[in-house]
Amino acid sequence: MSESNGVWTTKDGSASPDYSSDRQWNGRDAWNVHKPLQAPLEDAIRHGNWLEARGLVDKLLSVGTVQDISSLEKLIKGLCTYGQFQTGWRLFKSCVEAYHPLGYSTYQTMIASAFKAHQPHLALEAFRALMASPLRPNVVTWAGVISGLSKQSKRGMPYAQQAYQLWKELESTGLQAGNPSAHAAGMNACVGIGRISEATSILETMNASGLRPDVRAYNTLLKGLAASKDLEAMETLLDDMREGQMSPSVVTYNIVVDAFAKEGRLKEAKACMEEAKRRGLELDVWSYSTLIKGLCQAESTCEAEEVLLAMKAQGVQPNVVVYTTLIDGFVRVGDLESAQRMLQDMQACGLNPNTITFNILLRGICECLDRPVEDALTTLRDMGMAGVVPSTDTFNTLMSACFSRGDPASVPHLFRRLISLGHSPDALSYTSLIAALTRIDRPTDAVLAFEAMQADSRVAIDIAALNAVVDAYARCGRMPEAETCLHEASQRRQQRGLPPPLEAYGALIAGYARRKDADMALSALQDFFELGGQPDAQMFDTVLDVCVRTGRFRRAMQVVRAMEASDKRVDKARIKSVLEDMMRRQGLVGSRIKRQTRNEGLERLKFWLGIPNRYYSEDETEGESESNSEGGQSP
Repeated sequence: MSESNGVWTTKDGSASPDYSSDRQWNGRDAWNVHKPLQAPLEDAIRHGNWLEARGLVDKLLSVGTVQDISSLEKLIKGLCTYGQFQTGWRLFKSCVEAYHPLGYSTYQTMIASAFKAHQPHLALEAFRALMASPLRPNVVTWAGVISGLSKQSKRGMPYAQQAYQLWKELESTGLQAGNPSAHAAGMNACVGIGRISEATSILETMNASGLRPDVRAYNTLLKGLAASKDLEAMETLLDDMREGQMSPSVVTYNIVVDAFAKEGRLKEAKACMEEAKRRGLELDVWSYSTLIKGLCQAESTCEAEEVLLAMKAQGVQPNVVVYTTLIDGFVRVGDLESAQRMLQDMQACGLNPNTITFNILLRGICECLDRPVEDALTTLRDMGMAGVVPSTDTFNTLMSACFSRGDPASVPHLFRRLISLGHSPDALSYTSLIAALTRIDRPTDAVLAFEAMQADSRVAIDIAALNAVVDAYARCGRMPEAETCLHEASQRRQQRGLPPPLEAYGALIAGYARRKDADMALSALQDFFELGGQPDAQMFDTVLDVCVRTGRFRRAMQVVRAMEASDKRVDKARIKSVLEDMMRRQGLVGSRIKRQTRNEGLERLKFWLGIPNRYYSEDETEGESESNSEGGQSP
């Protein structure tokens, strides 16, 4: 619990009464203090002291309600307007839950403030509260909420679907008729979830009803057609704009250039830019940035740099995005020298590289096998010198590089530094940590890292993490947990139409091999086959080795036959080498063991491999059954 501006808050930020005083807070005391706090609150509202008002409201909400405060709506609006949105929201929510009547403008304030606070889900909740109240939202509010939700671009969130749902609800009321803004919002909502035909119908309805859509409406549809890669329809719509009374804007051409560039149609992209110039439009930084990005994706980095020089000649100042795009292009083609030259040029222009810029350069260094990992760590220090704070992606890149370059011991140190900077580890961060701890023979710590990942509500356990922890559990001897994680990973991959995870199954089989449990190792191999997996040489050698070491020669032969039946090429030389090594090791202890077991499985395996009879010792015993030897270990 901490104190801030006289308000006690818990770790999650919620308000809590001040228990530091000698007075004990029971229910009667809470209500007794409710009334004395109202007068100072009213005074704070009158004088516009919203910080003080926030503290008083937090205390009042912790002991009861504030419904009987006069100027309640003024209080809510003031808190939201002057940077105290969370307290304003809690006050608004308490009023809604208590059915306290609120004016229309209060709902509008909450919706706008929620969007401004980057909490669109609360904006939608406030709008739904308005719909449930005796009031009814007007078409302007409808359109505003739909547009606000449509602008949210964060992946994995349902805002696009919610915007479309609201549009369909608005459409069912008929309120949108005659309102261009509402139709434009509907087009955005349809485009957001890929319903391009519906967006086209809305545009046609606007034209038919004389609403005269503006260039932004056309741009919305162009953006949707470009996203769906329907470039033919996009060009047709652009022709309609040219032939009609709707003049394309710079944004129009930027959308079209970007669409052509993404598809590698750079000739058409350049032609559109030239057309924009002929129409007297001044190309902006995004026009050039789009073309540069397309050229970099086509690995035409030299031409992309020429566009950079051309935009400078036209008086258009490149921004961080332009230089970062060029750096990324040079990194993609493995030209780190040019990438670093672009970084220097960028800084010479007075532009400060951001975290993304350094992350891209860092990725290039890590992917270049000629550059040591130390160069990547030096880049991390350069970020600090430039005043750029590394991100979670920065550390993920470094941890992956250290692990793949044979320095897994550095991964835990980087993970701790990530945490110390206040960043939140993501799934890749945890997976790198789990794999590294397992690699440096700390499987128990790797399991603890996985358990921490499970407890972290901000992170979803993904397939990669499940695969990594299978090896950790197996090395700890916790085979049931390893089986459970492997089963879940296999199910998820199967749902995506992917084969079972090779490395995770290999780790499980290796775990059983370490325990000399040939039956379970063979069972895991059989499961892998049945799920459509193709074992690699290491998995095959592991199963064969444990079968030989435990005297399961018949089983070893069955594994070989299974490999042949699955059209998997069987390397007899490798199998022979494994068996010969086993025979040599038997020879090393032969002086202590006068008699060795001879069985049919071993004889068949040797015959299949073509091993000559000289490998049999002269004092081998004839006729002992396979069943006897299968139950015990060979010497």
